[in-house]
Amino acid sequence: MSRTLLTMALGLAISPVANACGGFFCDQDEPVDQNAERIVFAIDEAAGRVESHVQIFYQGPSDDFAWVVPVPNNPEVFLSSTAMFDQLAQQLAPSFQLKIKEEGKCTYENKWGRSEYSMDSGVVSSSDVANESDGVSVVQEGQVGPYDMVVLQAQSSAELIAWLGDNGYDIPISLDPLLAPYVAADSYFLALKLSKNSDSGDIEPIAFSYEGTQPSIPIQLTSVAATPDMRLEAYVFAENRTVPESYLHVQINEAAIDWWSAGSNYNDVITKAANEAGGHAFATDYAGSTDLLQGSLLTEGQYELDGLRSISRFGDFINEVQGMGLPASGALANALMSCVDAPAGVEATAFLNCPDCYDNWDPSSFDADTCADILDETIVAPMRAAEEMFSAHPIVSRLTSSLSAAEMTVDPVFVQNPDMGQVSNQHNADFIYDCNGKKRRNKAIRRLELEDGRVILLPSELWLAEEGMTEFEFLADFGEVNAQVIEETSGSGNPNVLFDYTDNLFTQADEHNDRVLGLLGCGGCSATGSAPASGFLLPLFAVGLLRRRRS
Repeated sequence: MSRTLLTMALGLAISPVANACGGFFCDQDEPVDQNAERIVFAIDEAAGRVESHVQIFYQGPSDDFAWVVPVPNNPEVFLSSTAMFDQLAQQLAPSFQLKIKEEGKCTYENKWGRSEYSMDSGVVSSSDVANESDGVSVVQEGQVGPYDMVVLQAQSSAELIAWLGDNGYDIPISLDPLLAPYVAADSYFLALKLSKNSDSGDIEPIAFSYEGTQPSIPIQLTSVAATPDMRLEAYVFAENRTVPESYLHVQINEAAIDWWSAGSNYNDVITKAANEAGGHAFATDYAGSTDLLQGSLLTEGQYELDGLRSISRFGDFINEVQGMGLPASGALANALMSCVDAPAGVEATAFLNCPDCYDNWDPSSFDADTCADILDETIVAPMRAAEEMFSAHPIVSRLTSSLSAAEMTVDPVFVQNPDMGQVSNQHNADFIYDCNGKKRRNKAIRRLELEDGRVILLPSELWLAEEGMTEFEFLADFGEVNAQVIEETSGSGNPNVLFDYTDNLFTQADEHNDRVLGLLGCGGCSATGSAPASGFLLPLFAVGLLRRRRS
């Protein structure tokens, strides 16, 4: 049987460095494409520990699933929370809001209208047992959530690959040179596969707690299976803002953003900005207080499960769970389905919606006390642990990049910088219709005002409609530069700026505005303005307005 291996590598450096990454592999050296990586780190420098959370994305037969992770030392393994990843994405993703304003009085004629960051992992640990076979030592084994778990050490990468193959982890021999450095550094290898009674729908995020200092991503392993421009998101909880140390840092050109679609092209801008910095660069989407996350998963006393333990009927149990407001997710459905001997061949959604509609299952298989325990272990406890992580760290940083396989030649390493300021994820721009003179709104000249002070003119709605262009298409030239600032960041001090294109971008805006005025028949307009031959009444702009910078 062909097996697919998901490998997420936690590598080593000369000093203990916590790493996390991933890539899909399968036998015959045929990788299953991986198009995204989302990782959460929490750093406790005083304790010398790092916690890593990784979302596992997999589609395919359950028997084909396997996961192998090199870690610096014997880890504590526990379930993470899908709800945590969802909340981080929702709260910390960059937002681009275009505020539409009017000057003068427009007339209308058309539309527009988550202390010690560990928890009871449920792992049956046997870390005192060292069963050695063919150069491979079994250091720890047990079960965590839907996974059978084993932690190994090996004398050689070839022996490790052979052991994994003999035990159901079929990986390509070509992985040998990538694993060899970790074996040489005395790494431990965590291997997961789905338990006998679990299937691929039961896959949940996994977390590790182990000794370490800096977060790092051994991206070179991912190169085996990465798709072009693979999206990479790293969230770091720490005492200070976190910045890239081995990669460059970029600040994007916000004029390249499609403000009229709420920044739907942001990923594309990040990809281009990273490429402009040589392919090895991160942007900071957010760096600031964790206050906005605290209480977002659960509050004290929320999701108390003791009241569920006295319920005798499974249908009533489900209704009570729904009434509690637990976040609907595949993990919740999987937990509930594991509480009973469900009818064969019935979709989980259909059964959970109406368990009494089916006769071919044994209601006596349901035990409310056991089911409450399952919900606590797999759903509530991971959310509670995530909340503890949120409150234990004052600052969270979200860093984003985009890399193709050919660019995965250097492992990103992140470092805390107490001197650099915070970064908001809220971006705003004003889009102003100049209706002075009681012009119709669809004929009014517009201007886009960015937070850095650039003012960019656009023709009226009617003009663009007649030309068959959108506002974003009209401003396509502003997407030629996506990295406005390219800089080196480190563990202290301000960045070392390598390239700053700000002045050039202001000049570009000036030249663009001149072209717009000329395009509309006002190339010779004075500072007081005049009516263009086209019949459009252009705004009365002072030179200082078009070139202003906001403080």
